[in-house]
Amino acid sequence: MRASFLVLMVAAALLAMSGCVQFHSDVAIDGKGGGTATVKMSVATDVLKARADMMSMGGAMGMDLPDYDTVTRGYLEKRAAGHGVTINTFDKGEAAGRKTLACTLSFTDLKGISWVLNDVSGALGGAGLGVAKTPDGNFVLRTKQYNFPATPAKTTPPPAPTPEQMQRQSELAATLMGAINELDIVVKLSVPGDVVRSNAPKVEGRTSIWTINAANMMAQQEVAPEIVFSSKGLTLPTAAK
Repeated sequence: MRASFLVLMVAAALLAMSGCVQFHSDVAIDGKGGGTATVKMSVATDVLKARADMMSMGGAMGMDLPDYDTVTRGYLEKRAAGHGVTINTFDKGEAAGRKTLACTLSFTDLKGISWVLNDVSGALGGAGLGVAKTPDGNFVLRTKQYNFPATPAKTTPPPAPTPEQMQRQSELAATLMGAINELDIVVKLSVPGDVVRSNAPKVEGRTSIWTINAANMMAQQEVAPEIVFSSKGLTLPTAAK
């Protein structure tokens, strides 16, 4: 898999957890290059605690991203300011040992929504989605490198873990790995023209769908989107190469 895939960036940027259990996203692009995005997430509280404990001991659990508690409506609104993105709805909750997050956003262009759905300072490489013209006159939606500002490097590395901490990290890693068995990621990208071809495993009308779970996550599959669609009746803005 490629970490530049927009929806996987969403999962990392908003929850910043290993063992993310459920993540459903639907990004729909309209005929002007804007659109809407819906994100729904759910994770067990013991997975969140295990990740927090791991990070507190200097465990290598991925990039330094905001945790679940950091992601509030105010946090997202601050991210969206000046980027043409509006937070329409936002809800967080906890029930039956799980924490949930659901939000809907509207955006005026793909660069703006890519910024909001990326890591705070572009630690995931500053990539998102962009539209370009194909030689035959159609449009193509695919990964676009926007070169968002990089996260400043940390000057002080974390201290080496003690033997006791290393043992605890192994236990926590087992908890996090166990959560992968419940992995449920569904990603939908909808384009404003008829689909000519898409590298998604499933296409329904103008919507390309990627599903990642414990059964197929190790399989070779293309998750950096490339959707060619008809330009008939459309005058979409295109991103510079």
